[in-house]
Amino acid sequence: MADHENELDWTINLRRQPAGPSTGNPEDDTATYEVICRQCGDDPALDYQEVPAELRQIRGPYPLKAGIAAFLKHNEFDDRTDETKTTTPEA
Repeated sequence: MADHENELDWTINLRRQPAGPSTGNPEDDTATYEVICRQCGDDPALDYQEVPAELRQIRGPYPLKAGIAAFLKHNEFDDRTDETKTTTPEA
C-alpha cells in the first residue's frame, strides 16, 4: 500500500504513472507522467480510467519533458484562476 500521508500538502502534482509491462532494459525508459490537480476536482486515489474525460485531458499521459511543461502551464492557469477569485470588482 502506498503512503499517502504527504499527499494532503499539495494541490497540483506531476507523478509517474504506474508501470506497465517492461522490457527490463533501463535504457529503454518509456515512463509516462500525469498531472493531478485537486483544485480541478481530480482525486489522486483514483486510477486514470476512473476519472472523467475532462480530468484525463489534464492528467495526460506525458513523457517527462512534456509533463513538466504541462504541469507548469496548468499551475500557472490555476494561479491566475485563484487571483480572479480573490479580487472583487470595484463598484
